[in-house]
Amino acid sequence: MVVNAINGLPEILMNRSENPNHWIELQLVGVRSNRDGLGARIKLMAGGQTQWNQATTAVGYNSSSDRRVHFGLGLAATIDRIEIDWPSGAHQVLTGVKADQCLTVTEPAR
Repeated sequence: MVVNAINGLPEILMNRSENPNHWIELQLVGVRSNRDGLGARIKLMAGGQTQWNQATTAVGYNSSSDRRVHFGLGLAATIDRIEIDWPSGAHQVLTGVKADQCLTVTEPAR
């Protein structure tokens, strides 16, 4: 990652640690909702844990963030269930999803 403060020199930060934990990123593609799925609410169940997140790019003053939604999964290599409530009102369920990937999920057309 490269970061800098106003008028400061950039710094390069690298994570070189080995880690057994898993993750997933969801890249949402809206069909009836907005094209980036912003506002979609996501419930994820893996490894006996439940997590919630919302697709957004608004994270700070006068800035934005990656539109992908990231979940840390700990030691769970498979996600039991992902539920997405799209802004259009559509409800989508994915099961048995493998971890450690950036998964593109397209909103159902109906």
